[in-house]
Amino acid sequence: MARRVVDLRPDDSGPPQSRRRRRRSEAGHQAFGQRLRALERELEEALAGIEEGPDYGAWLRGVGEEVLGFYADLGRALMEGGLGAAFVRMRMVGTADRVGDFGYDPAFRARLEPFLRVLYERWWRVETIGLEHVPLSGRLLLVGNHSGGMFPYDGVMIAEALRAHCPGGGRQARPLVEDFIYRMPFLGPLLARLGVVRASSQNARRLLAREQAVIAFPEGAKGLGKYYRERYRLQRFGRGGFVALALETGAPLVPVAVVGAEEIHPVLARWGWAARGLDLPYFPVTPTFPWLGVLGLVPLPTKWRLVFGPPIDLAGQHGADAHRDELLVNRLKEEIRERIQRMLIAALSERRSVFA
Repeated sequence: MARRVVDLRPDDSGPPQSRRRRRRSEAGHQAFGQRLRALERELEEALAGIEEGPDYGAWLRGVGEEVLGFYADLGRALMEGGLGAAFVRMRMVGTADRVGDFGYDPAFRARLEPFLRVLYERWWRVETIGLEHVPLSGRLLLVGNHSGGMFPYDGVMIAEALRAHCPGGGRQARPLVEDFIYRMPFLGPLLARLGVVRASSQNARRLLAREQAVIAFPEGAKGLGKYYRERYRLQRFGRGGFVALALETGAPLVPVAVVGAEEIHPVLARWGWAARGLDLPYFPVTPTFPWLGVLGLVPLPTKWRLVFGPPIDLAGQHGADAHRDELLVNRLKEEIRERIQRMLIAALSERRSVFA
């Protein structure tokens, strides 16, 4: 019986133009793979030079000052207006006269502002680099690496950086979060009132049409729940929806590298049975969670650095109709992924310690 020989070589059939395009694509994938392997070696060198021992002195003093300030405000409220006034001032409920169609509540956001400021300035001591690259008005798409292990702190802190430090009174940005977070009974409504939006191309397009800034994380849940050993290694960027969105809407794209968030909840394992029972994409196991219960949800006080790169005008370079070209969208997606990875390596190489 004659054996059947299967030819595994690339199929060179078809028009000459298609064959040339396919060969160029294959050559491009090979070159990109070589660059990724080189970046992997650079990342290993950058991580090896970081001291992971904690240095709690500076952040402990800062947190102590904030706690004392909080109780001082509460004491003044008690003396000036009585218990009722203090309760009205410090309570975390209440709505604005007008709430946005995505659930954003400015009054609630203002009440949580002291807590966000403590996280930003005292707990994580966020340092920003390159904020001058962020346009102060008009539609804008910020794209960064995703992390956090449990909660999307990175999107909230990027938005806080733009609100607190952009010239002219700051700029509001709307982070996009995964569906499973948005569906959580308590966390979803809380994030919505803070200005966070469920991740979808329709929601992002509506925000950009209103000339707003949108924060996107193309890694999605894969980046949020990556293992600690995979920290700062960018996961696959999906199908490149953010690139197609930037091309279609003409929004400039600002790459963002977030350093520090990938150690706040070091994911050592994932329990599949617990994730299936709770209808979650993953159930993280960290050094503190679930062993310490609610206390295990407290993030570690790592030192954060947010690096904003120069804006990229994809629509100006390739035209608005280029969002229909899947090969181009895929190539641009990988180029932006490579750019953010290089930004991460550069920031990590300047890092002295995880906590300082």
